[in-house]
Amino acid sequence: MKKQILLIMLLSFTIVKLTTAQILCVQCFDQNDSIGVGVGTNNFIANGNFENTTCGFNSNSNTFCPNSVNYNCNIANWVCTGGGSSTYTCFYDSTVWFVEQGTHSVYFGNNFCSACPLGDTTCLINNGCTVTGSPAGYPLSNGAAYGDTLGVSLSQAVSGLTPGSVYVLEFWAGGESDGLGSFVNKGLFAVDLGFGNTFLRCKPTGPHTGIGTRFLIQFKATASAHTVKFTNWGHISFSATELILDNVRLYTPNHLPPTISACSSDGVTNISDEPVSVDVYPNPVSNELTVKTSTNESSQIIIYDMLSCKLFEKMFTNTVTLNTETLSKGVYMYEVKNKKGVVKGKVVKN
Repeated sequence: MKKQILLIMLLSFTIVKLTTAQILCVQCFDQNDSIGVGVGTNNFIANGNFENTTCGFNSNSNTFCPNSVNYNCNIANWVCTGGGSSTYTCFYDSTVWFVEQGTHSVYFGNNFCSACPLGDTTCLINNGCTVTGSPAGYPLSNGAAYGDTLGVSLSQAVSGLTPGSVYVLEFWAGGESDGLGSFVNKGLFAVDLGFGNTFLRCKPTGPHTGIGTRFLIQFKATASAHTVKFTNWGHISFSATELILDNVRLYTPNHLPPTISACSSDGVTNISDEPVSVDVYPNPVSNELTVKTSTNESSQIIIYDMLSCKLFEKMFTNTVTLNTETLSKGVYMYEVKNKKGVVKGKVVKN
């Protein structure tokens, strides 16, 4: 069993207003390990690891989308729609790219697409985890043989939800890697929970050792049943990868470890690839702990014990020194945040 990562360094933090407030936040982490703890039978997604399938490996002719001329297999509990006669959604084993869980991960093979009117990617705006800027009608797959504006989708209807309650969709996303270095840039895909597409990025994940992205999407249910739908239109450029999907889970927020930041109720929480520089020293600490940021923004330092009880907090600009004499020996968690980001870690009192 993979070791759960309970202390995760969050690299950046952004709030973006939503057109639909039912999605509370999107968070992403550069890691393969699962985040939700003790989910087990409380997972609303069936066959989220895609192991229950009649599809074989390493052949584009083992395609699970009915619109393809090569359709000859299925994935239990999931429905493939869109795409076209030439769509080649299939499975490859771990000699081709990293497989996050078990032996199967879904490949959304669908040729090339245009994300912008001129067939380039200049309209796309990376906003932490999410991507905006693609105009109406785009992304556009390469002709009817690949689904045009429909792209190719894999979906599952989830029931038993409580309207008004919050749920977490967690999944791992990687990308096609040919081993030749051709695919070095992030691809583009979308998730729809019934509120329209949220566009995200996927990066190449090489065989055996690839590091993908772990996504958390927290949303408020508006009905007792929601459909979870993933869509890919193809490579957005010759060097960008296509979506590889694995380990999809849906559960209640009580399964999230306390080190995961709370969602904003009016926006998207994005953890981006932009680092926020924070120095916390000395570590281990005796009587005084210094916290220094690389920005002159007003910041906040919060110290928690290992039960996530807040011990103290302080506002500061650039640098602050804290008196830690009264702390007992042991391990403590800290959180440093300002409008540019949030960083979490741990400090030892000796």
